[in-house]
Amino acid sequence: MRSRNRFSSNLLLVAACCALGGAGIVGRMVFLSVVRGDQMLEEGLREKCHDSVHLAYRGPIVDRNGVVLATTVSASMVSREKPYVYDVAHAALLAPLLGQDRTVVDERLRDGGNSFLWLSSGVDEDTATAIRNLTIPGVGIHVSQQRSYPQGVAAAHVIGFAGRDSKGLEGVEKLFDDQIRGESVTVNVCTDIHGRAFLSNSEDTGLNRGATVHLTLDATLQSIAEAELTKQVNAVNAAAGAVVMMDPHTGEILALANVPTFDPNEVDASPLAARRNRVVTDLFEPGSTMKPFVIAGALDAGLITQEEKFFCENGHFYVEGWHKPIRDHHPYGWLDTTGVIRVSSNICSAKIGLILGPRRLYDYLNAFGFDRPTNIEMPGERRGMVLPPEKWHKIQNTTISFGQGISVTAMQLAAAYSTLANDGVRMQPRIVQRVTDQYGSTLKSFPLQEERRVVSSEVARQMRQMLATVVGKGGTAARAQIDGVPAAGKTGTAQKAEHGGYSSERWLSSFAGFFPVENPRVVVVVMIDEPKGAVHYGGLVAAPVFKAIAEDSLDYLGIERELPLPKDDSDRFFLPGPGDSTEIVTASSGAPVTAPSGSGVMPDLRGLPLRLAMKALGDSNRDVHVEGHGFVVGHEPAAGHPLDPSASVSLKLAQNL
Repeated sequence: MRSRNRFSSNLLLVAACCALGGAGIVGRMVFLSVVRGDQMLEEGLREKCHDSVHLAYRGPIVDRNGVVLATTVSASMVSREKPYVYDVAHAALLAPLLGQDRTVVDERLRDGGNSFLWLSSGVDEDTATAIRNLTIPGVGIHVSQQRSYPQGVAAAHVIGFAGRDSKGLEGVEKLFDDQIRGESVTVNVCTDIHGRAFLSNSEDTGLNRGATVHLTLDATLQSIAEAELTKQVNAVNAAAGAVVMMDPHTGEILALANVPTFDPNEVDASPLAARRNRVVTDLFEPGSTMKPFVIAGALDAGLITQEEKFFCENGHFYVEGWHKPIRDHHPYGWLDTTGVIRVSSNICSAKIGLILGPRRLYDYLNAFGFDRPTNIEMPGERRGMVLPPEKWHKIQNTTISFGQGISVTAMQLAAAYSTLANDGVRMQPRIVQRVTDQYGSTLKSFPLQEERRVVSSEVARQMRQMLATVVGKGGTAARAQIDGVPAAGKTGTAQKAEHGGYSSERWLSSFAGFFPVENPRVVVVVMIDEPKGAVHYGGLVAAPVFKAIAEDSLDYLGIERELPLPKDDSDRFFLPGPGDSTEIVTASSGAPVTAPSGSGVMPDLRGLPLRLAMKALGDSNRDVHVEGHGFVVGHEPAAGHPLDPSASVSLKLAQNL
């Protein structure tokens, strides 16, 4: 009994001691967290968090259909922390992983004082893990964000790029930097008890605070323009090239391509010249592509008619006060206004310019958009150059009429031809549709803007008819003809100015046109700078690029072709059958095979353009995967196989059957 009482007393004593100790711990916790909480927090930060960095999370850039052209992705960043103890062996370990020169890494580790700095950004997860495993004290890995351009070089000169500090440096990235960049977040660089670095405020990592910029560009048309331009620049060994595709009725830029180009994911790997947006920065003499605006002005002023004839002096024309003759490529006698355009007579264009006179000619050129910027949403745009008419001599009035002594940009030329294609009304060019916040609400819009009427709708219609003859038989741009779709346009071949005169070896070839003629959907301007070799005429160098881009785009744009049936009986041809069916005739079958819509059997679609192939499939809700452009050369399922209403279909297209 006595021992039991003693045990109870001891137990109570132990319990009392534990309670007292617990109360002390709780009291201490309350004291530290409540009484000295702010002070302790400040001391903790001062001990563990050294520097702070500012991170801004940029919003995306998308095309007119929502295709992402620029975005922000998770990435790992490598840093030198404070404090860091230099060791020459560290550079040898880090340089191969960072993909940098060893001496550069060593210099950054050794110099810069006792401060925080980034060693690299955007390393992949495997590299980040390897650097962590090196366990170098004072070298940290941080989960952050990096700008990414998923389409690679596509529209690089429009999009531009952002620097490592998340600041836009070129293109839309620069022009809309304030909106895209969003609100900057201050993040502390801290270390744990083991000296490992990390970024505080990790809950903000990955948050997209920036706005979204919606472009007018179409990623599909952009890829077509870039591919065809690159192909031709390489084929003629040119120094550079540019293409603009524009909707004449809205002023929207559908594609803007430059060669050479660069990959915004690897900006440092490209020379500075490759980043130049030649469409808005490069000035060139337009040559004969200027003639339609001179003639349109004279028609609109009522000074000439479409049927009026002009004597072209059999190829040589002397202007008063000038010792050199104006020449045509071929000697011509009398030509009507349409003929002047069709054969591109310098002499008769000059005569029409003289009829207009300096002031009226300048006023019309200015109204078409020359000698002033287009105010497109692109940094670095130049205004071109046309001397004020007060400074013109008679020779300037003459030479400007066929595109010499005036400088323009490809963007200005595209906007001017769009005016003729849009019944004489000039639309304000634009490349941005709107800017929205992260919730989809519109912050800023860029509505369609009708700038002014330049010439009457009748004059614009006459000009479209005349420009169609340039692409037709006997015109200077037969190689711009589009199979099954009427097109119109004008060639330009300009000698490049040098040493106060004109070079006999350096040329700039161009073509500006639109299709279809009666209701133009797209204006295309092609510029090929310094093609090498004997072939340098715009009709031979630039016009084929127009044709290729147009034909690659027709099915995508839903423009129907009117193609003649093949003359060879061995060719495959298709005739629309009754009841929305497609009758397919081949030389090998010897008999028609008809697959009515909804029959449950896959028809033979080979040889059909995409539009008719889709019609033959019948079900508009069917999932159809399309690869390539042109005519169907293969498909899955194969012809004659069962076709379930919910089954997907894959079509392979090519330009040549």
